[in-house]
Amino acid sequence: MTSDEIRTNLLTRARTYAENAKTSLSAISLAAVNDSKFLKRVEVGEGFNINTYQRVIDWIDAAEAARPCEAA
Repeated sequence: MTSDEIRTNLLTRARTYAENAKTSLSAISLAAVNDSKFLKRVEVGEGFNINTYQRVIDWIDAAEAARPCEAA
């Protein structure tokens, strides 16, 4: 995976969760890494390390698992 693919994956997962949970990227950033501007900085191309990436992905995974399933 390239760094661009990692960035895209992170933003895609965060945006999808934000839309489904009706929350903001800022709220996800704050909850996952205690930095409300983290995902906004990622969007504009600022760097991040793999540990921070994994913290956000782990947080999204846990948050998705905790959300009640919606009826079809």
